[in-house]
Amino acid sequence: MNALPTLSVVDERLCTSAQPTPEQLSALGQTGVRHVINLALPTSDNAVADEAARLTAQGINYLQLPVQWERPEGVQFTLFAQVLWAMREDTVLVHCACNMRASAFVFLYRVLHEAVPLSEAAALMHAVWRPEGVWHEFLCEQLAGQGLDYREVAG
Repeated sequence: MNALPTLSVVDERLCTSAQPTPEQLSALGQTGVRHVINLALPTSDNAVADEAARLTAQGINYLQLPVQWERPEGVQFTLFAQVLWAMREDTVLVHCACNMRASAFVFLYRVLHEAVPLSEAAALMHAVWRPEGVWHEFLCEQLAGQGLDYREVAG
């Protein structure tokens, strides 16, 4: 699985990446991945039109939860967190077009649902990117309800 674009390994059961190629998708079943969550739009750059078919043919569960780059929504994160929580015992790949949406949603999930310290979770996301603009605001809003401040680690 380490050939996936901008791969970020959270732990033995969870990782994030940019959009895998058709060939990488077709070989994903050999890696032990049981679930794939795609946060990109079907019209995103490098989207694979038959991604769901390639994955389900290997026995991998597939969910596309499209998150608009310019307008991430709290309800989308809530749904994502519920789905990821249900999959927590299995191996999951979360991806989007560039691993930005995926790493941000997984960052929030780890902090809000797994009680991972803000700085530890942010370090993994920051290895991929440092959210700005609407994404910085989105992270701040999602964390504020728990009394956390993303600005402390945004650097």
